[in-house]
Amino acid sequence: MASIRGAAARLPLVLLLLVAVLAGAAPTASAEARRVDGAVPATRDGGPLVLVGIPGLLWRDVTPEATPTLWDLAGRTSIGNVSIRTATSRTCPTDGWLSVSAGQRALSERERFTVCEPAPKPERVGSGARIPRFDTYVRRNARSVFAAPVGMLGQAVRDAGGTTLAVGPGAVLGAADRSGAVDHYLYEPGGLTRERLQEASLAVVELPGLTRLYPDPPSPGAGTGEEEDDEVEVRTEPDDVPEWERAVALAAIDDRVRALTAILPEGASLMVVGVSMDSGPSELTAAMWGRVTGRGVSGPADFLASESTRRPGLVALTDTTPTVLAELGVDPPAPTGGRRWHTTGRPSATEAAVDKLVSFNTAATVVGASLPGFYSGLVTFQLLIYAAAAYALHRYSDGLPTRRALVLTVTRIVALAGAAFPVASYLANLVPWWASSLPFLALLVCVLAADALVVAAAVAGPWRRSVLGPMTVVAGTTTAVLFLDLCFGARLQMNSPTGYSPIVAGRFYGIGNIAFATFATGMLMAVAGISHELITRDRRRAAVAATLAIGVATVLIVGWPGLGTDFGGVIALVPGLAVTAMMIAGVRITAVRLAAVGAAAVVAISTLAWLDLQRPPAERSHVGAFADQVLSGEAGTVLSRKLSAMLGTFGNWQLTLLAACALVFLFAVLNRPTNWRIGALQRAYEYAPTLRAGLTGSLVTALVGFAANDSGVAIPAIALTVAVPLTLSACVWALQRGDRTPPEAREPAGTARRT
Repeated sequence: MASIRGAAARLPLVLLLLVAVLAGAAPTASAEARRVDGAVPATRDGGPLVLVGIPGLLWRDVTPEATPTLWDLAGRTSIGNVSIRTATSRTCPTDGWLSVSAGQRALSERERFTVCEPAPKPERVGSGARIPRFDTYVRRNARSVFAAPVGMLGQAVRDAGGTTLAVGPGAVLGAADRSGAVDHYLYEPGGLTRERLQEASLAVVELPGLTRLYPDPPSPGAGTGEEEDDEVEVRTEPDDVPEWERAVALAAIDDRVRALTAILPEGASLMVVGVSMDSGPSELTAAMWGRVTGRGVSGPADFLASESTRRPGLVALTDTTPTVLAELGVDPPAPTGGRRWHTTGRPSATEAAVDKLVSFNTAATVVGASLPGFYSGLVTFQLLIYAAAAYALHRYSDGLPTRRALVLTVTRIVALAGAAFPVASYLANLVPWWASSLPFLALLVCVLAADALVVAAAVAGPWRRSVLGPMTVVAGTTTAVLFLDLCFGARLQMNSPTGYSPIVAGRFYGIGNIAFATFATGMLMAVAGISHELITRDRRRAAVAATLAIGVATVLIVGWPGLGTDFGGVIALVPGLAVTAMMIAGVRITAVRLAAVGAAAVVAISTLAWLDLQRPPAERSHVGAFADQVLSGEAGTVLSRKLSAMLGTFGNWQLTLLAACALVFLFAVLNRPTNWRIGALQRAYEYAPTLRAGLTGSLVTALVGFAANDSGVAIPAIALTVAVPLTLSACVWALQRGDRTPPEAREPAGTARRT
């Protein structure tokens, strides 16, 4: 207890210093993404806001030769990638338009088509139109996990006294009010004139030429913008647009955009957004934003950004809605899932700026395509480690000393390589592998090279002769890399196989759930190794103080708004840290103390949430947004969605199998008696009692993290991926040490010390 009191006496000073550092770091971490260099003015000069939706438009489509108009706009406006993820993994055009309508992730019904359906054909109502059975979209999305208020955009514009104009069936979905109606409607943009645009507050134009999911529409009236006779037969099955026709479709869209910009009245605002994908794999689409002046559509020539992503050159599809309303000077009647666009610096040359956006999308698509193989490989590698180690411990438990020594040495190195694999996937992003002509192969080489470097550092120094030395190097490297990554904007986590993807769009900044499991486990195992070194020098107080200092710093950066921004991470990490610290201090763990720890976790996350709530609503992170939902009684939807996602992770048989096998190996194989009549794990505990503290704390954090995060079983699976191989490396050292020590000279349990 004296050691705890001594450490606690220093804790207030440590906390004050950490808070000061983190408070200064928070703006720095996302300064590039959040710096507003020259945002498009929020007030309008009487012109309409024109939103052009082009499903399937990618930045690699935009070139001076193929799309000269779009290329010219890219050079004179603010540009960025768009994460189009909606309420389902595939964003069909109807899903995208409904999400624009709601300002929240929405979805459409799948009834007649296997993949995606076309937008319903609007019914004429005077000069306007109405979507038949629009109330079905409203009700279905109101009941969905995102509770998307479909029709919110058009309703807000009409309630503010504005008028809506839609061009194309999909555009009606985006601009309709809650009854499914728009004030003015044209079937195609050939009938648009400057006068018609000036009559509207919001004009939404659909250019669907790139999409492969629509069936062939009826032929429009020549140049009138009106439909032909209703009896024209429409095919009910979609035909793919062949690749060779994509260039033709792009040229036609570019011509449409050129004709549209020629009639835009001065003072109008123009937004071009890729609202969905075609039938190919999901990618990041293109976005542009500018204002019509006497010199045409212009700037500022920057990257787009938003508080949703806090990434330069990246916005979410749901950010479109609050941006449109802000431009029109209209307050949204309901909370939206997006944040208004702003701008930040970009390369001055158009080609360099576009190349940066293309490269970012390349990284996202390559990582997305590699995830099934990556996790299959990770699971297979880990299971092979367990199987090979179990065989080696059994096969070479007696006799053959030379071969046994070699097998144990190889087992230790392979175990360290397995534990270093997650951090290697982050370090790989220090190299621009996405610029390679073979990006997937380059990513794999970078991950393996980073893994080899971490293992080499672990076994190269004098610490290799310590029971926990190599383990501490790998765990410490994992902790340091992710700590620094969070301080500098989480660049290594973005587009990492064990980080997060802008295509999946579960998170855009802070620490992801997989990274949290890696970070927390690495930290707890690292403090176990550091504490072992201090305790062997009779400095238990220093060991406790180091554990608390490193642990508190980790908790703060995990939960701090703008850095880790992980609500569930704080709840999961505090109990694991407390258990580890108490075991290192030699304090008995009781139910009362565990209850106090739980209360401390609640206090910690409540304090961080309160700090985030002091910010303006548009600048709050996930922590503050959730706290606001709790206070307003709207948190049930979020909790229901997370619970459903957590339970759904049991369907991931690979990670479930990995977690189960890791636990079996840990408690059955490593605890199995060897030729010394004692398990390898127990022998490692004798040489390094703090190993038990780090491993126990890691298991506690993994268990609480499983219940508190929507990633569910992935949390313990990844935590064990780090913790069990590190523990195996210590067990192998204990076996090797036993081989070098005569039986009569072996130390009794609890007295072993480092050599």
